[in-house]
Amino acid sequence: MADYDSDEDVLGIEYTTTTTLLGYAEEEPVAASDDTTSHLGGIPTWFDDNNPMDSRLAKCLSCNTLMPLLLQLDGNLPDSPHHTRMLYLFGCRSKKCRKKAGSIRAIRGVKSTGVPPPYTTGSNAAPPPAASKVEEAEAPKKSNMGDLIFGSSSSGAPTNPFATASGSNPFAKSNPFATTSKDEVSTLAKSFAAVASISAPSESKPAPQEPAEPALIGPPSPWPSPSEIPQYPNFYLDASYEELEPDALTLQSQKLAKTIKMDTSDDMDDEDITPSSSKKASSKKASSSSTSREKEFESAMNATFIHFQTITSQNPEQVLRYERKGKPLLYSREDGIGKLLTTANSTDTSFSKVPRCGNCGRGRCFEVQLMPHAISVLEEGSNAALDEGMVWGTIITAMCETDCAVAGSESGKYVEEWVGVQWETD
Repeated sequence: MADYDSDEDVLGIEYTTTTTLLGYAEEEPVAASDDTTSHLGGIPTWFDDNNPMDSRLAKCLSCNTLMPLLLQLDGNLPDSPHHTRMLYLFGCRSKKCRKKAGSIRAIRGVKSTGVPPPYTTGSNAAPPPAASKVEEAEAPKKSNMGDLIFGSSSSGAPTNPFATASGSNPFAKSNPFATTSKDEVSTLAKSFAAVASISAPSESKPAPQEPAEPALIGPPSPWPSPSEIPQYPNFYLDASYEELEPDALTLQSQKLAKTIKMDTSDDMDDEDITPSSSKKASSKKASSSSTSREKEFESAMNATFIHFQTITSQNPEQVLRYERKGKPLLYSREDGIGKLLTTANSTDTSFSKVPRCGNCGRGRCFEVQLMPHAISVLEEGSNAALDEGMVWGTIITAMCETDCAVAGSESGKYVEEWVGVQWETD
């Protein structure tokens, strides 16, 4: 949280509770949540020990070596009764593989519960029944992270189900100085997904495309024994909804929106260059305009990064952010991932240009991102030299928006999902 001159100043602050669930690393399981399935680092576990994941899905596509687990997350969704699910993130530790495609991979594990799904998988899959869309549209509309970050009105903050959780993590509690009243919840959710799943309003979607083939090298490869698996130390996860000081949130979002608007306006002005009768003046103006664009470009880059820092600094020990169908917190707008998820004249993010689900061909939505503090947690006390460590700013994942079923998943199946890595700049 921000610094203040006196206790009186702190007591007068009303914090905004967002719809984003934050995860914090703990050395021991959090007794209140009883969730030992979700963890940072450690060794992945499967739905069926006799049917583990094909290890090719966890191999670096650059050096073809098995990667250590960064995150395993219980991803069960209350609106997907036809299967249970698990989310995995793997990352290569090799310095030579930094910033290379396939050096960090996201996997969605699915196990059928025997309840028939509302549609079939494959490129000719039928859309979900209209009734489900009606239920989705009639569901109470919740604010998303994009609304809160960029100053839009909110319909109200969610109750924090982790407010009464174990006091081992000071950031996992509701802020003791908050003056807003919230109803305490006595029962804790068993997974991040069950708590933070958000039913987005129904939208028209383009027809599904042909599913993409997973990136696999070589023949099927069995999962190795635990002694052969590279691994980081295991940390369990505690969670709470994000709380932010509204003044700082509004100030930074307004600055970011203004900077992007100015940058766009400058580009539009360049189209109305003076007539050819004044070449010298026109050239001078073009040069000045070019300099102005460079400054605005740099300002927009800085504004996004400063915004990232401002939001994370209020809860500095967060290792992940979770909000299915919410909005990611961008580390940059100007790298490949930032440009893919944004447009030049908007502060919002969209996953419409992200590759479609490789299993059913439908679109993908944001679900979870790993934050920089996770690097400090995972590498603390490790034997790796500092120059061999991880250098990403954030890892953003996007999962199938319909959470499609997978054929033959009675004992568990694993499909690759999209991951966008925003690397630290050199």
